[in-house]
Amino acid sequence: MKDKVIKYIKKYKMINSGDGVLVAVSGGPDSICLLHILHSLRYSFNLRLMVIHINHLIRGEHAEEDETYVRDLCQEWDIPFYAHREDIKLLSRNKGISIEEAGREVRYNCFYKIKESHKLQKIALGQHRDDNAETILMRILRGTGPSGLAGISPHREDGVIRPLLSCTREEILDYCKVHKLFPKTDESNLQPIYFRNKIRLEVLPYLEQYNGNLKSNLQNLGEIIWEQQDYINNEMGKLWSQNINKSGEAIILSMNWLAELSAFEQKEMLRRSIEWVKGNLKEIEHTHIQLIVEMMEDKSKTTWTLQLPQEIRIKRQYKQLIIKQGEKDQIKPFCYSLPIGEKFFIPELNLELNLYLERREDVDIIKSDSKKGYFDYEKIGAPIFVRNRIPGDTFKPSGNIGSKKIKDYFIDIKVPRDKRDEVPLVVSEKGIIWVVGYRVDERYVVDENTNIILTIECKHKEAVKYAQ
Repeated sequence: MKDKVIKYIKKYKMINSGDGVLVAVSGGPDSICLLHILHSLRYSFNLRLMVIHINHLIRGEHAEEDETYVRDLCQEWDIPFYAHREDIKLLSRNKGISIEEAGREVRYNCFYKIKESHKLQKIALGQHRDDNAETILMRILRGTGPSGLAGISPHREDGVIRPLLSCTREEILDYCKVHKLFPKTDESNLQPIYFRNKIRLEVLPYLEQYNGNLKSNLQNLGEIIWEQQDYINNEMGKLWSQNINKSGEAIILSMNWLAELSAFEQKEMLRRSIEWVKGNLKEIEHTHIQLIVEMMEDKSKTTWTLQLPQEIRIKRQYKQLIIKQGEKDQIKPFCYSLPIGEKFFIPELNLELNLYLERREDVDIIKSDSKKGYFDYEKIGAPIFVRNRIPGDTFKPSGNIGSKKIKDYFIDIKVPRDKRDEVPLVVSEKGIIWVVGYRVDERYVVDENTNIILTIECKHKEAVKYAQ
């Protein structure tokens, strides 16, 4: 197995002579096996090793035992050891993210910090072939493109390497047994409580009943796609860097040049440009890229703007496409008549309203919330409009006795000043019916005398698009 790992390291040029390598060691079989192999190669590769152990403070005494075990092993093998402790559950709650995402964020932040402070070249992780098979299958189930099918990359530009990626879990366990290593076992990995655990413990064993070589086939698929993506990325990188213009923190693309590209090349140029401006592609999905392309193909408009997540703005100005990050344009006053029985899109707010009538006896549960409002249609009458606030607006919040100015209501519920013009108001000639997303007007709520219910649903769309 050691020869297999050396061959894999050389194949992907993971390590150069004299490299400083930070080895992430949890204390489990994978990372202990990895550390043992790299330690045995320290002279032949002239390596400078250092170990990082992350204690997530989740598993109590077991986590303390893991940390002590790794520390003692490093002392025995004369390897510098660094431990980092962080309450992952608390971080997860504070940031509103999953425990897995919080753990990953802490790990990589710590890896990069130590790598830089100790002038190391590589970060070695213990993922193996079975991990890769699980990752590819997870991405297939969640929905992925070709790059996702590549699975876990053997190495990355930031120095992350994965020398065990050609080895199976069984080979790693055998290696630990032969070399009399006694790694720790994380009991949570044996319970189907996380998505990856369910894939490992339930889905893969089931699928292997139909194809005993499934893990090997997924690994081969990953390597083939990874090599193809590596080539494509290099070529697309050349195409992008040779044809874009940078203006401060914005990217400018020629519309004529984009029009000459294939659909794949267009989307790659857009993704790379957004990633350069934003720093990553988080929350930028295929639907966003597709929307940009559709707007580009519309020959009737030569100036327009798209607002994407995290304040990314795509602006067409005649023969140029400008990609930058910044605040949204200030929402201008608007007022639209709302048709009943149809969906209506409000471009200024990236919001879709759907109005329809129902008989009282056909509606089981009547409880308005931030996305749906129920009203007595006969009390409202027609026509119905949607607009943003104007000075002097008042309404009677449901559950309250008196009326309230919209301005005072926004102050009470702490709507930021710069967001107040973005709150749509559904109104009739009699006054405000619904402060959309917040509160309905008491005068128009459904009661025991209601015959016809007006239901209004609101839904945010993928991206804002509006003419300049």
